[in-house]
Amino acid sequence: MTDDSLTPPPLERLLTALLELPPLPGLVSPHAAGDGAAQLVLEVMDTALHTPPAQPQRIAAVRYFCKHARHRLGLASWRDLQALLEQYPQSDEGDGEVARLLWGVEAQEHVRALRVLVWFMAAYDITELGQWHAWMGTAGFEEALRESLDTLGAVAVVLLWQAKSGRTDHAWVLRFARRALGHSVSEGPAMLAFRDAAEAMGVPQRVLARQVAHWERAAMGIDDASGLRVLWWQCMADALQVHVAQETSAAASSDEWRVELSPRSALRYGDAGVVLEPQARELQANAPVVTALRLRQRSWAQGLGLWLEIQGEGRLSAVHQAAIAERFEVAGHQAPQLRYVRAQATWLATWHWDEAVWVPRDMPVADVKRWALETALKATEHWLLMCGMVALAGKPLGTPAIGSSLVGIDAKREATNEKKF
Repeated sequence: MTDDSLTPPPLERLLTALLELPPLPGLVSPHAAGDGAAQLVLEVMDTALHTPPAQPQRIAAVRYFCKHARHRLGLASWRDLQALLEQYPQSDEGDGEVARLLWGVEAQEHVRALRVLVWFMAAYDITELGQWHAWMGTAGFEEALRESLDTLGAVAVVLLWQAKSGRTDHAWVLRFARRALGHSVSEGPAMLAFRDAAEAMGVPQRVLARQVAHWERAAMGIDDASGLRVLWWQCMADALQVHVAQETSAAASSDEWRVELSPRSALRYGDAGVVLEPQARELQANAPVVTALRLRQRSWAQGLGLWLEIQGEGRLSAVHQAAIAERFEVAGHQAPQLRYVRAQATWLATWHWDEAVWVPRDMPVADVKRWALETALKATEHWLLMCGMVALAGKPLGTPAIGSSLVGIDAKREATNEKKF
């Protein structure tokens, strides 16, 4: 049952929630650099589903795309979407298959709208969200719509409405208000409260509405609790610091490794994570060494997938790279992807873990912390094993460990720990 009243306390909660929204990527957020194409994919998906509007079905379809299809199909860029559409013929059967892949429903008319949108943007070389928003605010956009009216059809009406009123409509604003207030609110009072909040913030309703729609669609729309994700990262970084301190102390290492966590705002919404680096180190000539560990999440637009990267310097032969891969597999881990950068001087070992750090709103805090501790242990094991194998580079394969816990890691212990994940 909806509540038609918005007394001052609920209005204050709505205003506070709006003030806490991050800026739109591609405009002023430094954490969304490079995500413009992925963000545009989300916006175009929603626009296609808006023809004709059917709010409950549309939000459900966007949720399906964000939670399932985007990751499974690898739709991280504008070109990925174009390539997917090119694989299926423009027919009822082909459009139906695309709809099932993207949204999990039979919606051929929405796929036809999607094809038209992709054609229209390609014709004007629009590939990123910032370009799209900037162009929609110019007179040239309306002129382009008129020139393409015969091809765009009903899509032109939606695009013109978006350009005039902003990127959102009542569906996303109502969803945001319901989350912020903890109960449903009728459309009239909610939109009036939204208008009052925009005036109090000194932000045009059009800009604020676009901001709400973007973040609701990108992640809040699938019930992600970004505050719990910040807690997850903090617990993970603290545990990683403890593990590293224990291992370096046991190894009597002269290096003191520090753990640096990204700002909270980046952890909530952006490409961010934790970095492990030595405070100071002495490089020996021709001696390969590990120089950094990075555990990071992708941005919301890219699904918050988790990946680990260990960086080092010094040449690793092909034979030793094969030995590293074999050692990880024996320990029950996935072998790293190894590549060189900076003219062969720096190497990167990367693992793309299947986990994504979406945190459901109803996930108990104890489970969040447990997950973080397990992830920290898993990252530490990868770091220790890589340090040990790199330290053996240049020595005959099969040489015994040199007495340091950074090198001598018991494979059985690793395999046992790995089963916990």
